[in-house]
Order: sequence, then C-alpha cells, then structure tokens
Amino acid sequence: MPGFDYSKWDKIELSDDEDDLHPNIDKDSWFRLKHRNRVEKEEDEGKKRSELEKKRDNLNESLRLLGKANQESTKARKLQKEIDAIDAELAKMDKEMKWNADNMCKTTENRSIVSESQGPAPKPEPRLHGEEATAGYCEFVEEHEQLLEDYIALGSADLEEVGQFLKLHGGTLLQGEHAETYVLLDCLEKEMNGEHQAMLLAARQNQLLTQLREFSRAAGRPARDGVHAVFQRILDHEPTRESFDEAVATFTKRIEKRAVEKKKEMDAEEAEDENEIGPGGLKPLEVLETLPAEMQAAFREKDIQRLQAAIESLPEEEARYHLKRCEDSGLWVPNQGTGPPPYRQ
Repeated sequence: MPGFDYSKWDKIELSDDEDDLHPNIDKDSWFRLKHRNRVEKEEDEGKKRSELEKKRDNLNESLRLLGKANQESTKARKLQKEIDAIDAELAKMDKEMKWNADNMCKTTENRSIVSESQGPAPKPEPRLHGEEATAGYCEFVEEHEQLLEDYIALGSADLEEVGQFLKLHGGTLLQGEHAETYVLLDCLEKEMNGEHQAMLLAARQNQLLTQLREFSRAAGRPARDGVHAVFQRILDHEPTRESFDEAVATFTKRIEKRAVEKKKEMDAEEAEDENEIGPGGLKPLEVLETLPAEMQAAFREKDIQRLQAAIESLPEEEARYHLKRCEDSGLWVPNQGTGPPPYRQ
C-alpha cells in the first residue's frame, strides 16, 4: 500500500547546508557560526514562548477568580480577548517553526534508571508475510473487537479526535497489522453490501493505520510513537494532506475492484454448491431450504449445540426424516464413534 510522499515535506534546516557558503570562508567555521546563530535564535524564541505561556496562565487565573457569575463582564471579556491573542501567537510560532537536527531530536526529559536488566530498545514494526502476518489474528479480534469497532466508528470524526483515540489505544491497535486487516475486511464487506459511503469512512481509518506504520519504518520507531507527528503533519501541511487523500483514494479503488471480484467468486461458489450432490443423491442447498427454521439457522451458524436442541424439540419421526435427508445430502456426517444415527435403530 502507498505510504507518505516524504519528498513533499518541508525542507529541514541543517547546519551543514552549503547553499549559502561563500568560497572564501572556511567551511567548518561557517557551519559553526550558522549553528550558533540558530541556537541563539531558538533560545530567544523559547524565552518568548515561556513569557507568553506564563502571561496566559496569569490571565486564566484572573479570569477564574472572577467566578462564573462575572464571565460576561467587561473585564472578563477583556481577559478572554488577551488569552485568545496569546493562543493565536503561540499557534503561529508552532506553525512557523522550522525543523532541524537539534529540535527534531530534542530530549525533553533525561533520567537514569538503574535496574537489574534493561530491555531492548523499541523498534519499528516489521513487514510480515504469509502465516506470520495472520498468526494470532482470530485471538486479537476476539479480544479487541469492540475497540476495533469503536475505531471504525470514528470514520466521520475530526482527525484531532481520531489522533487522541490512537494516542490512548495505539499500543493495541498499532501492535502488529491485525487492526489494519480487520478494517480492510470491514471496508470490503461494506462495499459488497452496497454501503459505499460507510466504506469510504472506514477506508480513511485503514489508511491512517497504514501511514503510521510506514512512518514507523521510515523513522525506525514503534508506530504508536508517530501518532502526534503524523496527525499534525496531515492537519497542518497541505501537501502531506493531499498525499494522504491520494492514498485513501487509491485504497478505495482497490476495495471497489476487489468487491466486484469477490462477488463473482461467491456467485461461482454458490452455483457450484447448487450443483453439488451428497452421498445419498440429494443436493445440500435444496435440503437446507426445506429444514425447520431452527435447524437452518444452526447449520448456517455452524452451531452444533443449537442443532442438537432443534432436533430434540421435534417429534421423533420428523427428526429422523430430517436427519436422514441431511446425511444423504452431506449436510451432516454422523459420528461413527457414537454408534448408528437414531433413524437407523
């Protein structure tokens, strides 16, 4: 599946960028000078940010002290206006901030933890194929089906809300590729059932998981670590958003094509089943359609206990009649270890 077009990302500032290097200036000295200037500029911006945040906190406290009853007063409106202006200024600083090797890899917390053993460093999710990719899928779905359905239901929600959901549950949904597979199959089922709009919403959810995994492999980190960076990039950077939308469009076209193919395959299988003849010369589908409703439901759900209960609820002669026809059609194969079926006794 297509990943992000990383070439569309903004250029990252590097201290060893040679575009503006004068031929008569020593290269190493020039790089050191550029790096020092950038560091000083970032320190000034950091100081300004701290001052703005401190001022905003003080204004919020003043607004809180006015109480709910005075929230519509002239003073309260003035305080709120100043707070909004500071928030806008901080947002502008975030948007205009240029990335470089220093602030992309900045350590926000540094601690030394002494323990008897130290686990391996986090790694990106590997690409799995064949049995490796499907191993444990059924168990994963059984354990997390409600969480998967909740994630799919966010298909019409804002990306900010989806991002918060993945920050909270990314450790589960982004561990392995089972969540992607589940959402993909959900998309296919919706398209086959004529729920095209619902499929489009689920397709976006699938591609968000896919893009996070692609980012993980590019960055060399677990997929859940990229939730904030990827969502902010999609939200704030128009070329990245366009690239993501293209990935969703490509994915939906594949789903639409596969839905048509799958329907043809199912029709062919159904036609083959209709012509199938059981060991006693009866057709399974014809027999199934003539069974009591409870027996039909049990066969379709492959529920043995329900089938046994349905048989026991019938009069003896009627039960024998249906069991004999089920065996002759191949719908039911008697267990040889339990002796002959009741209609042969």
